[in-house]
Amino acid sequence: MASTKYNVLIEKRLLTTFAQNPLKETCKLIPFDDNTQEIDHQYAEKIDGILGVIGLPLVTKCIREESFLNKMPNVKVVISLGAGTDHLNLPLLWKKGIRIATTGKINSGVTAELGFMLLMALARNLKQAMVAAASPETCLTFRQHSFGVRLLGSTLGIIGLGSIGYIVAERAAAFKMNILYHNRTRRSQEDENKVQAKYCETIEKLLSQSDFVMLCVPLTDHTKYLIGAKELKLMKPSTVLINISRGDVVDQDALVKALQAGAIGGAALDVTTPEPLPADHPLLHMPNVIVTPHYAGATKEVLQELLSTGVTNLLAGLKGNPMPNELECPIP
Repeated sequence: MASTKYNVLIEKRLLTTFAQNPLKETCKLIPFDDNTQEIDHQYAEKIDGILGVIGLPLVTKCIREESFLNKMPNVKVVISLGAGTDHLNLPLLWKKGIRIATTGKINSGVTAELGFMLLMALARNLKQAMVAAASPETCLTFRQHSFGVRLLGSTLGIIGLGSIGYIVAERAAAFKMNILYHNRTRRSQEDENKVQAKYCETIEKLLSQSDFVMLCVPLTDHTKYLIGAKELKLMKPSTVLINISRGDVVDQDALVKALQAGAIGGAALDVTTPEPLPADHPLLHMPNVIVTPHYAGATKEVLQELLSTGVTNLLAGLKGNPMPNELECPIP
């Protein structure tokens, strides 16, 4: 007699990835995509687990709205393929007895890599250079007037020296940049010495001294709008801001005003509010601003690792076993 399969809600785009995956043997996969607004009622009551990447509308709806979650009374586990938790309604999920796991820090390295790539692109005016290269006239003018700056000896201020921020610091140290950082908790002397990083007790001090500022903090009540009009005014007119954390860490309206006024030198944003930005949003049309589609943590290799870890967590949770990356529930 065949064993009963678990019913797992999964993003449609992930189905092909699971062609040779243990989930095929143990689970019935119920797909959905961005265009799906509801789940068939006959399936909703049978769903045992949810596996998906953060940010898609239905995933967010499933795990944040109680009315929607009530339609799936048998959900035991929610697995998020990423490290962040700001998209999860943790109190609601825990109240309903649903166990939650992320995939840990798997994508920290590639997220840091993209952050440093954006930093280098801003330093050498890459966006403008690509436009200028389209014609001989603009190419010559650009080469005469838009030199950019070198990284050697420049100062990078990192806000949030966790797993991602520290890897950024390692890259910056290799380029012999001066590194300042602000963190909720100061890193050990050994950690600081390895990358020659200097601790700033206040964000204000870091902002006023940095040529590049990179945001690597999680989104919490404390970090929402961490960078606003007041903070932007503290930055030098030549300083550029790189955000690889979450869009709401920056007051976006204040950022637009600062850029339009020439108060800062530029910005590179892998995260925005909303995502994606409307086509007519001013940030998309400024020569000194680079916007990418929140893909810092996405490479082919990392996706495979995320999926593998997600499956391990999912199967363990469905069977009632400990999940390697389970979030600890504070509710007794």
